[in-house]
Amino acid sequence: MIEINDTCAEDPPQADAFRMILIVGIGTLVCTIGIVLNSFLLLSLRRLDVFRSNLLYLFFLACLDILVELCFMLIFPSSLVWDYFRVEFLYTCWHFYIKYVSTVGQVLIAASTLLIVAASFERYICSLRSSIQFSPQRRFVSISIVGTCALFMKGSVFFELELQILPHCPPFQNLRLDLSEITRSESYKTIWMFWCRSIFNVFLPFSLLLILNSLTISNLNKLHSNGFQSVLVENRCQSIANASEPLPDNLSYRPLLGPSITSSTIESFTSTDQMPTLLRRNSEACAARRRKRDATRTLAALITIYLLTNTLNLLITIMEFINPDVLGSLGEGWTYKYLADLSSVLTISSTAFRLPVYFHCNGDIRAQIREFAKNCFIDQNEKKKLKKLTMPITSSSTESVL
Repeated sequence: MIEINDTCAEDPPQADAFRMILIVGIGTLVCTIGIVLNSFLLLSLRRLDVFRSNLLYLFFLACLDILVELCFMLIFPSSLVWDYFRVEFLYTCWHFYIKYVSTVGQVLIAASTLLIVAASFERYICSLRSSIQFSPQRRFVSISIVGTCALFMKGSVFFELELQILPHCPPFQNLRLDLSEITRSESYKTIWMFWCRSIFNVFLPFSLLLILNSLTISNLNKLHSNGFQSVLVENRCQSIANASEPLPDNLSYRPLLGPSITSSTIESFTSTDQMPTLLRRNSEACAARRRKRDATRTLAALITIYLLTNTLNLLITIMEFINPDVLGSLGEGWTYKYLADLSSVLTISSTAFRLPVYFHCNGDIRAQIREFAKNCFIDQNEKKKLKKLTMPITSSSTESVL
């Protein structure tokens, strides 16, 4: 923040009716819905042991999504509101906090993207063999690395913005947000701000998620196919072995039990504790397989939504690589602003509507959401009804005593 004696000049208007509807109307509504849904998700996940399971990524992702949505509302809709309605108080506040909120928002967006990449990489490693498991310590290390990388890539935004104060100018001309001295270096501006950030924040995560998601699904299909074939071969060999053995004299044929099981065998088997143990182990194995399948489905849907909502951002970045002057010349620059606004709304919508994806794909999260909703809404309604029913009884009993 520096004071300068420059010529007073008001910036050209940035807000029009279309941008107000898209950013202020739709964008604010999407962010509000996202904050409510992600808060509801965090409250629903509190009963699950998220710190010892792969739900840890989803827990931290929901926290980051809430903060990203708050930063979005403080940056984009606020700037259009003060520009369109000429709100001086909001104009002053926006210029003083934008440097900090913009840096935090950029770091959070990069962290959420890298967090999805880390979760996708873990799913890919686990899809190679069904016996591979990740410990909670490794997940916390991965999350720490994600935060460090995001801070390294986007933390420098704080030093790239500069607030200029013009005390001799009238309102709406006395504050100016400009790029700092460090951005005037052509090498820093071209290599770091454009090439490195575009590659590490747009191209590389997009490509990695697309490749890892495809490889994970392919590996799981192979595991399921091999497992199904091994079961068929084992059953076939068992049936051939049973057919080649002579039948015992005390055979008691039961179609549901199979020709190789006798009543004495069943009695000796059920007399021990092996049957409950085997059934319990089988149920635990089925539950573990179901959780792994749900985790894979959830992550695959999450990645698909990310890829779809960030495709426009990828195309804009590619156009900026090829010929940035073309975007600036379309519709005197307004077309580029509209496309950038639409890309921002699509990106923020992917953070807002993750709870319906989790509800559809993950059985544990679905059960917790239903339980939390039941405790919040149904139980409260029942308490209100019970209170209404007890009020007349209490009053009548009091009158009888009097």
